[in-house]
Amino acid sequence: PHASSIEPAMQPVTMNETARSFHQWSLDDIPFDQVDPQRVHDDVALFQLLAASSFVEIDTPFYANHLAEFAREDEPFAQWVLEGWQPEEVRHGTALKRYVTTAWPEYDWQRAYDEFHAEYLPLCVDEVLQPTLGLEMISRGVVEVGTSTFYGMIASYAREPVLKTLAAHIRADEVHHYRAFLETYRRHREAEHTGRM
Repeated sequence: PHASSIEPAMQPVTMNETARSFHQWSLDDIPFDQVDPQRVHDDVALFQLLAASSFVEIDTPFYANHLAEFAREDEPFAQWVLEGWQPEEVRHGTALKRYVTTAWPEYDWQRAYDEFHAEYLPLCVDEVLQPTLGLEMISRGVVEVGTSTFYGMIASYAREPVLKTLAAHIRADEVHHYRAFLETYRRHREAEHTGRM
């Protein structure tokens, strides 16, 4: 498609507009009591994907705190990272954890998470950030495109209705996150002289 035909979907949003997307759904909106474990229990790949995703999403604050400090001169963005993006990502992880422990009650989620966290935490350091905020936003944009695609795939693949609903909610949030990171990149690229290379 021509760029002009896709541009409206990619229009940047302000931090205030993006913030309004938060709390559109909550854990109370997901009917975990209606999960049908028989539809997913034997799907080992799905189990592994959901469990791993819950770990990563719940650990978002350890990256988000570094990102907010890195972006402290862009106060509206840094505030959105801590008050908008971070809690929404943690909500994703908490919802996925609840789904996993409901569909696979025999799984020791806490033990597995503790092992993951011990290996993941040392990776959340300033050295992994890109040299400028604009370049870090490009990196975040790539991640958000990947996560929105991932959760869209889960929603399409799922044969269990509660999981389909949950994955669709998370996918929509990830698209909002992408738009916020894109808008922040656009605000910084001129000052940073960011070229295509």
